[in-house]
Amino acid sequence: SSETQPTLWCAIPAIEELQTTWEMKNDLPKYEIFKDTIQAGLNRIGKYYWKFDNKPVYVLTLILHPYYKLAYIKM
Repeated sequence: SSETQPTLWCAIPAIEELQTTWEMKNDLPKYEIFKDTIQAGLNRIGKYYWKFDNKPVYVLTLILHPYYKLAYIKM
């Protein structure tokens, strides 16, 4: 939990996973009925993802994380 362990480092991977999944679903005929809603969600995700670019603290948390370090940035 965030009360016992910092969780900011989870933000970028979580947003990227959500974005990737929705982009994949947006292209599938099975989800055609939800296309406008999925696109609206992707637009909102893009808005917040763009904010990560303007806040180096998110990248810093990944670099300082013992598991990710620079490996995540290089991906």
